[in-house]
Amino acid sequence: MNAMRVVVVIASLALCGCATVAKAPRAAGRRSEAVQPTRANTISNAGVIDQIHHGQSQDEVRIIMRHSPERTEVGSLTESWGYMTSDKNSMITWITFTDRIVSSLSHEVVARD
Repeated sequence: MNAMRVVVVIASLALCGCATVAKAPRAAGRRSEAVQPTRANTISNAGVIDQIHHGQSQDEVRIIMRHSPERTEVGSLTESWGYMTSDKNSMITWITFTDRIVSSLSHEVVARD
């Protein structure tokens, strides 16, 4: 009987923990890298990044870029996707979305690990 109580208590705690995690809000700020940049991806990114324009949807950008961003950043009102576009300069191009629509593009030189 005591073993059954222990099992029920552990199962209840596990379920409560899962529900808490599932309801946790998405934290703002830089997240871990989604995709390790490869030379092939960088060359591909550089070849298509100029097709990205203000007003495009996230779905349109996904189709053009053909893979997940190497980095992502989530703010309270925006989400930014970073794609490595130059190995030589270690440059990443950030596509920023407001309400899931491209609102800006910017470039950043990053230090490689």
